[in-house]
Amino acid sequence: MIAIIFLKGVIFLNITTFSLSYILLAISIIGFVFFLYFKFLVINTEDKSNRRSKIIGSMKDPTHWRHRNNILAFISLAWALISVMAFVYLKFFYRPELISILFIFIYLALIVLSVSVFLKSNKIVRGK
Repeated sequence: MIAIIFLKGVIFLNITTFSLSYILLAISIIGFVFFLYFKFLVINTEDKSNRRSKIIGSMKDPTHWRHRNNILAFISLAWALISVMAFVYLKFFYRPELISILFIFIYLALIVLSVSVFLKSNKIVRGK
Protein backbone atom coordinates (compact mmCIF):
# COMPACT_ATOMS: atom_id res chain seq x y z
CA MET A 1 0.00 0.00 0.00
CA ILE A 2 2.83 2.41 0.84
CA ALA A 3 4.64 1.56 -2.39
CA ILE A 4 1.52 2.33 -4.41
CA ILE A 5 1.08 5.65 -2.68
CA PHE A 6 4.78 6.43 -3.14
CA LEU A 7 4.63 5.47 -6.81
CA LYS A 8 1.49 7.54 -7.22
CA GLY A 9 3.30 10.53 -5.72
CA VAL A 10 6.35 10.08 -7.95
CA ILE A 11 4.27 10.24 -11.10
CA PHE A 12 3.16 13.76 -10.26
CA LEU A 13 6.62 15.08 -9.39
CA ASN A 14 8.05 17.08 -12.23
CA ILE A 15 11.49 18.44 -13.01
CA THR A 16 12.67 20.69 -15.78
CA THR A 17 14.48 19.33 -18.80
CA PHE A 18 17.40 21.52 -17.73
CA SER A 19 17.65 19.64 -14.41
CA LEU A 20 17.12 16.30 -16.10
CA SER A 21 19.97 17.02 -18.50
CA TYR A 22 22.38 17.61 -15.62
CA ILE A 23 21.20 14.45 -13.87
CA LEU A 24 22.04 12.59 -17.07
CA LEU A 25 25.44 14.28 -17.15
CA ALA A 26 26.09 13.04 -13.60
CA ILE A 27 25.02 9.53 -14.63
CA SER A 28 27.42 9.68 -17.57
CA ILE A 29 30.30 10.72 -15.31
CA ILE A 30 29.51 7.85 -12.93
CA GLY A 31 29.31 5.45 -15.89
CA PHE A 32 32.69 6.64 -17.15
CA VAL A 33 34.22 6.15 -13.69
CA PHE A 34 32.91 2.56 -13.69
CA PHE A 35 34.37 2.08 -17.18
CA LEU A 36 37.79 3.23 -15.94
CA TYR A 37 37.56 1.01 -12.85
CA PHE A 38 36.77 -2.15 -14.82
CA LYS A 39 39.37 -1.36 -17.50
CA PHE A 40 42.06 -0.82 -14.86
CA LEU A 41 41.13 -4.18 -13.35
CA VAL A 42 41.51 -5.83 -16.74
CA ILE A 43 44.78 -4.03 -17.51
CA ASN A 44 46.28 -4.75 -14.09
CA THR A 45 45.53 -8.47 -14.37
CA GLU A 46 47.34 -9.07 -17.66
CA ASP A 47 50.07 -11.69 -17.71
CA LYS A 48 52.88 -9.11 -17.71
CA SER A 49 51.46 -6.96 -14.90
CA ASN A 50 53.17 -6.72 -11.51
CA ARG A 51 49.83 -6.42 -9.69
CA ARG A 52 48.30 -9.56 -11.19
CA SER A 53 48.96 -11.84 -8.19
CA LYS A 54 47.62 -9.24 -5.73
CA ILE A 55 44.33 -8.86 -7.58
CA ILE A 56 43.69 -12.41 -8.78
CA GLY A 57 45.09 -14.32 -5.81
CA SER A 58 43.69 -17.85 -5.78
CA MET A 59 40.81 -17.21 -8.16
CA LYS A 60 39.41 -20.33 -9.86
CA ASP A 61 38.83 -18.88 -13.34
CA PRO A 62 40.74 -15.60 -13.84
CA THR A 63 40.36 -15.54 -17.63
CA HIS A 64 36.57 -15.63 -17.41
CA TRP A 65 36.71 -12.99 -14.65
CA ARG A 66 38.85 -10.72 -16.86
CA HIS A 67 36.49 -11.25 -19.80
CA ARG A 68 33.46 -10.43 -17.65
CA ASN A 69 35.09 -7.26 -16.29
CA ASN A 70 36.02 -6.21 -19.81
CA ILE A 71 32.41 -6.55 -20.95
CA LEU A 72 31.19 -4.68 -17.85
CA ALA A 73 33.59 -1.89 -18.74
CA PHE A 74 32.05 -1.57 -22.19
CA ILE A 75 28.50 -1.74 -20.82
CA SER A 76 29.40 1.14 -18.50
CA LEU A 77 30.93 3.06 -21.39
CA ALA A 78 27.83 2.49 -23.52
CA TRP A 79 25.54 3.88 -20.80
CA ALA A 80 27.91 6.80 -20.25
CA LEU A 81 27.80 7.67 -23.97
CA ILE A 82 24.01 7.28 -24.10
CA SER A 83 23.72 9.59 -21.10
CA VAL A 84 26.02 12.18 -22.69
CA MET A 85 23.99 12.10 -25.90
CA ALA A 86 20.76 12.51 -23.92
CA PHE A 87 22.37 15.39 -21.99
CA VAL A 88 23.36 17.18 -25.20
CA TYR A 89 19.92 16.62 -26.71
CA LEU A 90 18.03 17.88 -23.66
CA LYS A 91 20.42 20.76 -23.06
CA PHE A 92 20.71 22.16 -26.57
CA PHE A 93 17.98 20.74 -28.82
CA TYR A 94 14.93 20.32 -26.58
CA ARG A 95 12.76 23.17 -25.44
CA PRO A 96 12.56 23.76 -21.68
CA GLU A 97 9.51 22.21 -20.09
CA LEU A 98 8.47 20.05 -17.17
CA ILE A 99 8.97 16.30 -17.38
CA SER A 100 7.89 13.63 -14.90
CA ILE A 101 10.68 12.43 -12.62
CA LEU A 102 9.49 8.92 -13.41
CA PHE A 103 11.63 9.05 -16.58
CA ILE A 104 14.85 9.17 -14.56
CA PHE A 105 13.75 6.19 -12.46
CA ILE A 106 12.92 4.22 -15.61
CA TYR A 107 16.31 5.16 -17.08
CA LEU A 108 18.14 4.01 -13.93
CA ALA A 109 16.08 0.81 -13.90
CA LEU A 110 17.16 0.11 -17.50
CA ILE A 111 20.80 0.56 -16.54
CA VAL A 112 20.48 -1.77 -13.55
CA LEU A 113 18.50 -4.28 -15.61
CA SER A 114 21.10 -4.39 -18.38
CA VAL A 115 23.93 -5.00 -15.91
CA SER A 116 21.99 -7.56 -13.87
CA VAL A 117 20.94 -9.53 -16.98
CA PHE A 118 24.56 -9.66 -18.08
CA LEU A 119 25.78 -10.73 -14.62
CA LYS A 120 23.11 -13.39 -14.34
CA SER A 121 24.05 -14.90 -17.70
CA ASN A 122 27.81 -14.68 -17.02
CA LYS A 123 28.55 -16.04 -13.59
CA ILE A 124 32.10 -15.75 -12.27
CA VAL A 125 32.73 -19.50 -12.25
CA ARG A 126 30.93 -21.55 -14.84
CA GLY A 127 29.45 -24.88 -13.84
CA LYS A 128 31.22 -27.90 -15.33
